Amino acid sequence: MVNITELILQYKYIIIFYLVVAILVFTHRKKIDFQAKIIMLYRTSWGLKFIKTCATKFREWVILFGYLSTGLGIIGLFMISFILIQNIYKLLFVAGAANGVALVLPGINIPGLGVLPFWHWLIAIFVIATVHEFSHGVVAKAHNIKVKSTGLVLIGPIIGAFVEPDEKTMDKKSDIIQYSVLAAGPISNVVLALIAILVLNLCVMPIQNSMLEEQGFVFEDYIEGGYPAELSGLPLNTPITAINNQETINFAEFADVLQCTSPGDTIIVTTTTDEGTSTDYNLTLADNPENPGKSFMGISIISNEVDVKPELSTGSSLVLYNTLDWVRNFLKWLFLLSFGIGLFNLLPLPIVDGGKMTQIFLHKWRGKVKGEETYHRISMVFLLILLFSLLFPLFKTMLGWVF
Repeated sequence: MVNITELILQYKYIIIFYLVVAILVFTHRKKIDFQAKIIMLYRTSWGLKFIKTCATKFREWVILFGYLSTGLGIIGLFMISFILIQNIYKLLFVAGAANGVALVLPGINIPGLGVLPFWHWLIAIFVIATVHEFSHGVVAKAHNIKVKSTGLVLIGPIIGAFVEPDEKTMDKKSDIIQYSVLAAGPISNVVLALIAILVLNLCVMPIQNSMLEEQGFVFEDYIEGGYPAELSGLPLNTPITAINNQETINFAEFADVLQCTSPGDTIIVTTTTDEGTSTDYNLTLADNPENPGKSFMGISIISNEVDVKPELSTGSSLVLYNTLDWVRNFLKWLFLLSFGIGLFNLLPLPIVDGGKMTQIFLHKWRGKVKGEETYHRISMVFLLILLFSLLFPLFKTMLGWVF
């Protein structure tokens, strides 16, 4: 039975945040526009002057960005649509295929990435939404399309931002201008993702790595099939620090020694706990199923174990390291979320930018009535494909229970 107190303590920050949101919604309820029962819009004039200034001062560059976004957006629309269809094919017809579609939500453990912290998710989503909507607004303004309002949006549990161009003015503009306004949002998210990963790899990681020293490596899972690591009882998530009594401070050094062995050889693998206790495990190596003739332990999801250098583990140095660690994790999630949301918004689905671009094209190609009918069919097909991809793990689990 779930302990309510433990559950509340575990999710205390999420609960406090949404209590604050609920209070703000209640106190400003007269200013909030409710749509589709779960979408709440709080319209303001925040940022309108800034959008106008950027659109006026950098008009040529903004228009160029919009046109470049159009080309990249169309390529991205076809690419992400193909990937989604390909994912369905693999799930249905390729044995053991991994699902390429998943919801990335706070508190969920994502294999190889870890658990997305709530505050990282919240801040990242707000930054992504702000950049996305600002891009729509500034490109629209550069083409003399009136931006009526900005504001905050709550779609179910997700908080974000929005910019509201005048639809009547926009509908009178040429198709290419409408495409550029729509594509600017998703492409700006892709650009944000690239900036995040560059800052992470060129600035944050080098500084943080200089403060660390390697302490061996760990692995998170065994490869199925009864291979040596599992058979010997070699523990998960415990630093491996030596092979055949030869100290190794990372996986690369360990792998160099392992390469000199053959299937059938017995090796000694040493693990060391945080308390400094060392334990030896004897492994008789197997034949690599993907590379016959090469030795094989049967471990996966490998990562090097590191710790702060002793001379930097106190005072301001430790504060700096912890700050960098927070920034590193945030930039990692910002990259993943921004890139994923940018591509998702290019899908030919209702509401999102890719769907609106598809709708404009089909109206132009087939006329408003027939184009709208075709658009509804296409968007419905992709909506069903997306839902199936997201729900497939649940279907698979239920079938496993039945059979």
